[in-house]
Amino acid sequence: MIRRSVGAGLRAALAVLLLVALSGCALLDHLPRQSPGRPASTVRRDRTGAPAQPRQDDGYAPRIAAARVYEPAGAGISAFRPRSASEARVLAGRLDPAGQSLPTFAALAEPLRLSLSFLGRQRQSAPALIQPGGSLTWGQLSATAQELYDILPDLDANPGLLAERFVWYELAPNPLVTGYYSPEVEASLTRQPGFEHPLYGQPPDLRKASAEEQRQGRPKVYRASGGAVTPYHDRKAIDVDGVLTGQGLEIAWVRTPRDAFVLQTEGAGTLLLTDGSRRTVQYKAGNGHDFQGLGQLLLSTGTLPKERLSKESIRQWCDANPERAQEVMAQNRSYVFFELRPGPNVGAMEKPLTALVSLATDPSLLPLGAVAALDIGLPGKNGGAPVGFHGLVLAQDTGSDIRGHRLDLYLGEGESAERMEAGLRSSAGLHLLVSKNALRATAYTRGQ
Repeated sequence: MIRRSVGAGLRAALAVLLLVALSGCALLDHLPRQSPGRPASTVRRDRTGAPAQPRQDDGYAPRIAAARVYEPAGAGISAFRPRSASEARVLAGRLDPAGQSLPTFAALAEPLRLSLSFLGRQRQSAPALIQPGGSLTWGQLSATAQELYDILPDLDANPGLLAERFVWYELAPNPLVTGYYSPEVEASLTRQPGFEHPLYGQPPDLRKASAEEQRQGRPKVYRASGGAVTPYHDRKAIDVDGVLTGQGLEIAWVRTPRDAFVLQTEGAGTLLLTDGSRRTVQYKAGNGHDFQGLGQLLLSTGTLPKERLSKESIRQWCDANPERAQEVMAQNRSYVFFELRPGPNVGAMEKPLTALVSLATDPSLLPLGAVAALDIGLPGKNGGAPVGFHGLVLAQDTGSDIRGHRLDLYLGEGESAERMEAGLRSSAGLHLLVSKNALRATAYTRGQ
């Protein structure tokens, strides 16, 4: 998935906001309420209308105001509200690791270790999620992940520990959840008959503009030629006009333009090489242009009607019309450059992803390393009824089109994951889990 970068200017602004926020209230009193820097015209009211007040039913309901993240027009306002202890117990009792293809809760230990490794490298006192009114620090996220790790062996017998040890914050309104996967594609590391379509590594003339350069009007990805700065080559220039041909940038070759397009859409994949070995291709850089999906392009150009936009129908049409397919795909100006890796697919934390556990998020809404509970209906087999999914998930990735009130669940590798991905686009319930001990410790420290 495509990484997000935070410029020095943004980090400085966030630090100022943290000081302002914490000067007026304790961390125990408020979570973030709104994102700075987006115009008010992009905001519409969420379903609750106002920050929900916590319910006092167990003697411990931290007074944490709703966390608000401003969305593009029409997307709504994201708000976290704390659930009562009794509600949390019901939610915890519904969790089922079997729905994530996990034998027990203890099987979450390895993906949790990967999150803890990432969280341990962050400055613990620095904000991981911050907006006017409060914040969550990297230390609080780390303490939350560590506490969950410690109690994993006991959860199968006593899932209620998740309600006792953590505050559950419901994200409202329900976010849109889609899926992504790691496609498996036949490939060769050298050009040969049957493998004529290249995957490119990052070109040496590709430049990424800093936040300051972008404010001055420079394209976010550009090239400088003859003293002129221009946006980087788009897909048509690369795939149709061949502007990168002959520069030695090809790292692998696939059978069809659609194979390359699918890998670029997912941002990573597994190459099934001609000698029987496997190699991972991973996102290295993008050309900075906006992405358009193949189904969207086929529909907008009148090539296929809406009722024929299934994965299989699109594949069949592309196979039957390879030249026309490449022309249509060229209208998606976005392009991804890859690197070869020996290990499995990794996410934004540079750690391997776990099917039905790893979640790609917008870090301004759900930071990397966060622990959450997800409730959604996954597509049933062979078009059957949706299958209930109630599981603990970990924010371990990001994505170029994962912005605001949108989540992307990693589904694994191969054809079964591809079929599930094609049918997954649904509203879902999501709860952010935060350790009560971490919240208490922060409040105690501030009181000294």
